[in-house]
Amino acid sequence: MSDSKNREGLLLPILIPFGALGVIGLVLFGFSRILLAISHNAATVVALVAAAGILATATIVAGRKKVTGGSLASMVGISSGIAMMIGGLAVVAVGPQKEAGEGGNAQVVTLAAPAGAAATGFSTKSLAVASGEAISLEFDNQDPNVSHNVVVFAGKDDTAPELFKGELVAGPKKVAYEIPALDPGSYFFHCEVHPATMQGVIEASEGGGGSPGGPGVTLVAEGIAFDTDKLQFQADAETVLTFDNRDADIPHNMAIYKTPEDTSPLFLGELITGPATAKYTIPALAAGKYYFHCEIHPSMEGTIRVGESGGGGGGGVPSGSPSAVPSDGAGGSGTASIAAAGLTFDTSSLSFPANEPVTLTFDNTDDVGTTGPHNVAIYKDDTLAEVLFQGELVSGPATIDYQVPALAPGEYYFQCDVHPPMNGTVSVA
Repeated sequence: MSDSKNREGLLLPILIPFGALGVIGLVLFGFSRILLAISHNAATVVALVAAAGILATATIVAGRKKVTGGSLASMVGISSGIAMMIGGLAVVAVGPQKEAGEGGNAQVVTLAAPAGAAATGFSTKSLAVASGEAISLEFDNQDPNVSHNVVVFAGKDDTAPELFKGELVAGPKKVAYEIPALDPGSYFFHCEVHPATMQGVIEASEGGGGSPGGPGVTLVAEGIAFDTDKLQFQADAETVLTFDNRDADIPHNMAIYKTPEDTSPLFLGELITGPATAKYTIPALAAGKYYFHCEIHPSMEGTIRVGESGGGGGGGVPSGSPSAVPSDGAGGSGTASIAAAGLTFDTSSLSFPANEPVTLTFDNTDDVGTTGPHNVAIYKDDTLAEVLFQGELVSGPATIDYQVPALAPGEYYFQCDVHPPMNGTVSVA
């Protein structure tokens, strides 16, 4: 009998801690399942409330004159009950977090990687989604034999925590990425293979970032410059524009005019001192071409095409790179031309006047079904480290007028981004 009591006396100090750890482990596992089942914000509140309840219980137990094993067990039991009760109430009150594809209610968003996307970027740099709803991102990689994907970050650049990483897809191929619901805010995304050129921002808001009459558009001000000088709106519909001023302590805005010479704006956005983001609701505009600039820094300027290509957001080229749109006759003061035929340009040398914008007429005579699209992109040199102009891809046979910004005197390199062996030099004098 005494031997049995001795064995129990030896085993209990060992069994009690292990038993307590087992109970605590089960409670933590169950509580973690609850936190994962609800939204990020709700999980934070639940964890803080549970921690406060456990701390209060521990304070009461520690305040007793004598702390026994029974009181410690009671503390563990009460703490477990508090955690599970608060978690259960949160699931009932808030509801479980929606997962992508659950019940077939995920919102569908589309994004494409066109041929040559490694140089020209995604089909758009701005996506608008409804916050709190799972996302089915239909990713269409149209780039033959080139792998791309989409990685989403919890912030405005890739230094933020990674929220989602899609599998690499070799084109041409379509895939549906199932992305969990996002809280309201801005989320940076890029292709992990081509992060410098293929990037953009997801704007999550309660209304989905758009408006009843038109899509959402994003315009970024950074380094006393806009990220694009070309925007595109739907005709005869309001447009919600997300204006993201990333210049610290510097005010910017966006004002829209019919022509650069007009003094009465069609729309005047409020001044935003960075870093800050604002939503501009731009009234419906008739189809045509318009001019925009920052009232404080008029050199930050560009044009808006309304209704000529079915509406949609701006962007689609690397940040800070001038883009090209078909000319309506109001091109630069210089002119030049180049043609593509049989996977070669008709010239390897272009001449531009110095310090003057140039209208470059590009004639793609190649059938897109045989060769794919072409473009003309101008770089500082053949390292491709600095892009000076990037024309949109043209599926032939077709002709387009590129509006190339003024270049300083010197010699530059140009190529087709889809077929780099099509290249040459630009002499500016």
